[in-house]
Amino acid sequence: NRKEKQIEGEVVQPDGDAGSSIEADASAPSEVVDAPTSGARAAVGEAPGESVDPPDEELGGDSSSSAENLADDTGKTATDPKGEVQESEDFARMIDESKVEDHSRDIKVGDKVSGVLIKIGTDSSFVDFGGRSEGVIKTSELRDEGQGGKGEIRFSEGDPIEAFVMEEGQEIVLSRFLRQEDRNADFLYQAYKSGIPVEGKINATNQWGLGVDIQGVRAFCPISQIETTFVDDTEAYRDQTFSFKITEFRNQGRNIVVSRRALLEAEKDKEADEVRSGIKVGAELAGKITRLEPFGAFVDLGGGIEGLIHVSELIHQRVEHPQEVVRQGQDVKAAVIRVKNLGNKRKERISLSLKALLKDPWEELSEQFRPGTVTKGKVDALEDFGAFVELAPNVRGMVHVSEMADKRVEHPREVVSVGEEVQVAVLELDRRRKRLRLSIKQVETLEDASNLKEFQRRQQKEKDEPSGGNALIDALKRAQLVD
Repeated sequence: NRKEKQIEGEVVQPDGDAGSSIEADASAPSEVVDAPTSGARAAVGEAPGESVDPPDEELGGDSSSSAENLADDTGKTATDPKGEVQESEDFARMIDESKVEDHSRDIKVGDKVSGVLIKIGTDSSFVDFGGRSEGVIKTSELRDEGQGGKGEIRFSEGDPIEAFVMEEGQEIVLSRFLRQEDRNADFLYQAYKSGIPVEGKINATNQWGLGVDIQGVRAFCPISQIETTFVDDTEAYRDQTFSFKITEFRNQGRNIVVSRRALLEAEKDKEADEVRSGIKVGAELAGKITRLEPFGAFVDLGGGIEGLIHVSELIHQRVEHPQEVVRQGQDVKAAVIRVKNLGNKRKERISLSLKALLKDPWEELSEQFRPGTVTKGKVDALEDFGAFVELAPNVRGMVHVSEMADKRVEHPREVVSVGEEVQVAVLELDRRRKRLRLSIKQVETLEDASNLKEFQRRQQKEKDEPSGGNALIDALKRAQLVD
């Protein structure tokens, strides 16, 4: 019957309106199944056009049950207090889970984060990297490398720092590199994928490179990956501890190749960016002479950045080779005079000058060597077109071959020789181009003219002197012995 089917979870859908299942029309010729009375489980009585009315209590109970089941069928569930409590708990749990998920999306193990060191403790320090909480890093990792965590602390509170996420959860654990206790094949693979530096000790050397012990895991560093420059003696690295970057991870960690050079170059690139930020025309930079060439001297400015001092920019006088002025390994201070393609490693050109920081002797030459002046100098070089004469320290002029003598001269050596002291006349002084044009053949002419001019000047001075300046002459004039 219908009640048994309802108990089993099936719904009996009556024909017509739902109300006809409860109140049957007594005059209807159809058969009606009466609800059982108390203690009865079967339908009773059939009569055409007649129905047996159920007791009120049974009708009330059945009607309530039927209405509830019909409400279930239409999706209108009755309110259950226990269901409301369960839904509230589920909703709260979903909120908590969403918070954890948000946090996990912020960072993950292996991520590299940048932050500020806000607290340095005895064992642990704290880094604010913009997350939901501060990161914890061992204070020993802030000390000088290679001293077993007992060196001086390299950082101060407030300093920027970069580290890697080692653990996440209630506490975020950071590390500047993988420590020995974390080294195993799985973690080294994670370090390989994320680029996290690892620390290793050199326990073997040969002509091809270094054997590195990473807490029981063997790795190999090729000789070309030890330094940024060529290494010819690997034995000097034995028993030392360095940081490395894993460049190859094969055969589940049985073949690991590491590189120290990669980390050094990364550090150098960072330093190079800082150096480039200060390079501009007019800036004064400190550096070291790395090599000398006939055309100039190369200067290391730091971070692998080199500048060139052209041979003409060493000093104010003429230089045949840079070794006359500077030497390899010498510390210098130079001014930036030109910059081209800054930041492009292949096309970057930085032109420097030493003489730009020296006092220019030509600033004082206008009065000392005016055109028409006759002076002495020493011949210090001979060329086919003329002779160079040094008039003062760092000041040289040129005597063209046509100004050597009144006769035709094929080569300056026909008239002068290197080291000879000669008299020259200044014909022209060009301060902008810093050139002095001299002459030997016009010395006598200009000297005579200079002497004549000086004689005339003195005569004029004597005429301008008051006559009372000589008592003897005044007396002779009064005696009419002289005009």
